[in-house]
Amino acid sequence: MIRVYIEFDPTQGYPAGRAVTYECLVCAGTVPSMPSHDDPFECRCRNVIVDGDAGRVSVKDNAQLRAFRTTS
Repeated sequence: MIRVYIEFDPTQGYPAGRAVTYECLVCAGTVPSMPSHDDPFECRCRNVIVDGDAGRVSVKDNAQLRAFRTTS
């Protein structure tokens, strides 16, 4: 799988979709932008937290966040 990174402005919102994943550059954890019931909702250091029920993304340090899609 190849990661295709998405450029975005966090002041305008975060990209989301079934194929979009957030990557924390602090702990190298990944969090799906639209988690299923079994997916983790936060990275290990809690820099990136996704509230799947409310559709909300919370990021402590936007400079330490990337978003990507995976392709084969």
